[in-house]
Amino acid sequence: MILRASNASPIAGQYEIYDIGNNAILSGNLLGQVGTDWAFVTLGGFNGSDTTDMLLRSASTGGFEVYDIANNNITNAGFLGTVGLDWQVMGFGNFSSRGETDLLLRNSKTGGLEVYDIANNQLAGAAFIGTVGLDWQFVGIAPIHAPGASDLVLRNVNTGAFEVYDIAGNTLVGAASLGAVGLDWQLGGFAVDPPTGATGGSDSSTSHLVQAMAGFTGSSGAGESLNTAPLGADTSQQTLLTTPQHA
Repeated sequence: MILRASNASPIAGQYEIYDIGNNAILSGNLLGQVGTDWAFVTLGGFNGSDTTDMLLRSASTGGFEVYDIANNNITNAGFLGTVGLDWQVMGFGNFSSRGETDLLLRNSKTGGLEVYDIANNQLAGAAFIGTVGLDWQFVGIAPIHAPGASDLVLRNVNTGAFEVYDIAGNTLVGAASLGAVGLDWQLGGFAVDPPTGATGGSDSSTSHLVQAMAGFTGSSGAGESLNTAPLGADTSQQTLLTTPQHA
């Protein structure tokens, strides 16, 4: 479990990691401190290993920074690039069909959807997959059309209708209506069944579903090109995590 001190705290931006086992906290460790401009986005596998990495985004620049975490310490960090603040994070999944943790963004003005492939802490590719009306809002990402898939589920704010968009190879490969439910019913979440024959846990492709939304408002003038800065762009004016120390 990772916790972050609130901006109102004397230690604002400080991150602490807690090991949990047998329904109890076993230990706690200080990961470091980050400027209050940087907001937590999600945890995922961004460096191509079995570690769980942390993704942050700057609320003023739209920059993304990934931190590799192993043995309760930050072992590496990489700046992924900058995306205009009109583009909001929708969710994460294996959209490239290569077993990666990829990023799905949506333009808050146009409804456009863009996928970013992330591998070895770098942006490995990008694809614009289409535009959906803004009355259709993000619900979640789940393996709807096939086990291990990362499909996008949207809901119409006016009718309560659900629509699933099948994504594979960074492309929309299908779409289907899931039906409509009264707007007084709100989604609780998706559960993923373990694959047949799994023992001691689920297969890595479907064992967990990471959902995170870190949308920021603003006017960057970003178009479908997303104004993405190359990896390694200057971050000298950005406050990143300090060298971690054990708590």
